[in-house]
Amino acid sequence: MLQRFKVTLLVAGLGAASLPAAAQVTPDNFVGGRVSDLAALCAAGPGDPNVVSAVNFCHGFLMATGQFHAALTRPGGKIAPMFCPASPLPTIAAITAGFVDWARANPQYGGDPAVEGVVRFATAVSPCPTPANRRARAAARPQ
Repeated sequence: MLQRFKVTLLVAGLGAASLPAAAQVTPDNFVGGRVSDLAALCAAGPGDPNVVSAVNFCHGFLMATGQFHAALTRPGGKIAPMFCPASPLPTIAAITAGFVDWARANPQYGGDPAVEGVVRFATAVSPCPTPANRRARAAARPQ
């Protein structure tokens, strides 16, 4: 388990290193709670003195949002899912890079609560199939 955690952190760090240069993380990013704050934390690069804290915060926030959504939208429950992740789930590094890219492409949401931004991002990249989409996919499958 610890080895997997170390590999995940290494991969996440490499993913962060490949992102375009970002401004240094500030203490305000940890308490601001906005989409722009979370994106800054998620985009922290290896040269940032706060990179470990920033990436850990980012990953924890993204994972907690996903787990909370999954708990609220269990199959057979009363709440329909807002997004439907692929199976197998993407890596945390891929999710992090995707969120940063989404946030940069959608600056109009920068002042919104971070959790709203994460859900908007997840809905954009992992929409749930509609009944019409499910029927079309089923009809297209080889019999």
